[in-house]
Amino acid sequence: MSILKYLGGALPRKTIFNNFFKEKLDFELEKKFKGVCLLHHWLFEEKKIYLNDSQRFQVHSCGNDGWRALTLGPMFLGFCGSLIVALFLLVAPFSDDPFSWWFLYLVLGWNLLFLNLMPVWGRIRTPNLAYFDRLTGKVGYTFDIPGCDERDEFGNCCFDWQDMKCVLVNQSTDQGGSRAFFPVISHKDRDKYPQTKMTIVVTELAQNPIYCLLFWERLVRFMDNTKPLPDIPEYEGYRHLDPITAEFDMQNNRPEVYWRDMSFKQQTEIYDELYKEACEIDWYNDAPQPEITKPWQRWTPEPERKETLNWKYKAKRLFIQLTCGIP
Repeated sequence: MSILKYLGGALPRKTIFNNFFKEKLDFELEKKFKGVCLLHHWLFEEKKIYLNDSQRFQVHSCGNDGWRALTLGPMFLGFCGSLIVALFLLVAPFSDDPFSWWFLYLVLGWNLLFLNLMPVWGRIRTPNLAYFDRLTGKVGYTFDIPGCDERDEFGNCCFDWQDMKCVLVNQSTDQGGSRAFFPVISHKDRDKYPQTKMTIVVTELAQNPIYCLLFWERLVRFMDNTKPLPDIPEYEGYRHLDPITAEFDMQNNRPEVYWRDMSFKQQTEIYDELYKEACEIDWYNDAPQPEITKPWQRWTPEPERKETLNWKYKAKRLFIQLTCGIP
């Protein structure tokens, strides 16, 4: 596969596929129904501009941040515990041993405790983040970088976007020898600024390097402030706040609401369609593909498929909270 030629060197700062896409959940449903997470509203009360102005900032967490293990670890334990409970329930009718109710209560208690503590942890310590500022062309870090010479309006260390690089790496993810691809972003002078290195987790199953290339293309395209924002779900509610994008949409006769009329499942189907197309091009030799600027001419929203705040949605949310500890 020609994609493997990118291993070992910096990814080119250009776009080839040009079919940018990222699904967006309807967070309004989460706000209206919090389930058993009593502090869920804290998740949406973050006042930092770079976490809210999506037309200006793209934010990414560091995959090798210890805080990530602190949040994902309890979720994984809760999920494993729920699987064991399910196994107990399956064998209970055929067993003479009494059912281990204490273990069921332990798993439920663990998940209830964690999903209510997670919003608190988010306020105690901000995870290690890098935010890419489309307006200023800077890359800021929420943690201190020794030797940095410039700070942004938030008082954080920042660097010019042009001085950053991204390398595609293939590394082992466990002792069993499983390997995955990751994009690693850092300052081009890594010897001088080693702590700028951030391993980005683009998907939990990254055996295919295309995920990394799609991530990098979307970031490169986002930081090109001479062009309007790509027409994808995550930007629809913010397009009017970016002057270039607002002008482009007016000239393009873009519908005021388009992606928000789609269900998350329909968005996922579109992503799968584009991913399949991405696998078919030669990323090393093919000419750049034309960008989709009028997605409404290719896909028709199906509003009837959207999730609503009914008993099915509530039951699904409660099930996820109680079995996985996800707020």
